Amino acid sequence: MAQVEAHDLQVLDKGIHCSGCEARIQNVLSKLPGIQEVKANYKTQNILINLDPQKLTVKVVKEKLEELGYRTE
Repeated sequence: MAQVEAHDLQVLDKGIHCSGCEARIQNVLSKLPGIQEVKANYKTQNILINLDPQKLTVKVVKEKLEELGYRTE
């Protein structure tokens, strides 16, 4: 069974504006190998991810978010 790590990423500058932004983030990140679960929330500017650290790092997730225009702490 794959090991899973939970990470809570805070988006800076109120970058997640609406439920469409949530869906975009969830759609793109869920396609990354190693992502088990993604939940974005525009009200809290928070993205919760569960990932397999053997397949993916938080750094790669943050880089993908940057490509989409979202900066995280």
